[in-house]
Amino acid sequence: MSTEDRRPKTEDRKPSLRICVPVIETAVRRARSLYLRAARRGLWAELRLDYLEKPDLPRLFRTKAGPVIATNRRREEGGKWTGTEAERLALLEECLAWGVDFLDVELAVDAAWRRELAGRRGATGIILSWHDFGGTPETGRLQDLQAEMLAAPAQVVKIVTLARRPEDNLRVLSLIPPAKAQGREIIAFCMGPAGKWSRVAAPLLGSFLTFAPFSQKGASAPGQLTVNDLRRLWRVLK
Repeated sequence: MSTEDRRPKTEDRKPSLRICVPVIETAVRRARSLYLRAARRGLWAELRLDYLEKPDLPRLFRTKAGPVIATNRRREEGGKWTGTEAERLALLEECLAWGVDFLDVELAVDAAWRRELAGRRGATGIILSWHDFGGTPETGRLQDLQAEMLAAPAQVVKIVTLARRPEDNLRVLSLIPPAKAQGREIIAFCMGPAGKWSRVAAPLLGSFLTFAPFSQKGASAPGQLTVNDLRRLWRVLK
């Protein structure tokens, strides 16, 4: 995969399926092995630092195998981090030195810190994320949230909610076309059993990424389809 394929593009393009494999291993050795497996198959990898018992960035990123996102998710949004907030953010900052493609940073993080990070990110992009594991807000709230995120310094915005009803998916997926019309990259879909189909529909609408593990054991959120299932459904729909 070329460097060009790893960066958001603002021009019109045909929908493409860009799959990111969540890596939720607790040991660095297994996490790197899964990262390498994803790279060999032409897939992205999201390395969840909050799952690692002993985050060892030199071992994890000693060579760049393929496109990678570094995420250290806060507990309030489904993460496993047990240290302090300062330690969590410091570990994310350290990832800049290892040339990761993107850092996932939550909207809830201190805005001053986010601006400072954006000023020294170098070639690393910022995915500004927001997750709701309780449900899906109404359309007005989602639109206000999206406007706030699009105004922030980030290369990609990510809005993910839990679908309790099929129509919840429509409200979240409807965020994609307006962002694309502004030349911005967005990741938007729903979690949970009722949100499974949005993970396939999102790329058809232009979502920058969709997430899928190699097996259900590796799922990092409810409702994730496996890589093989996602590709099979994509071929049918496309």
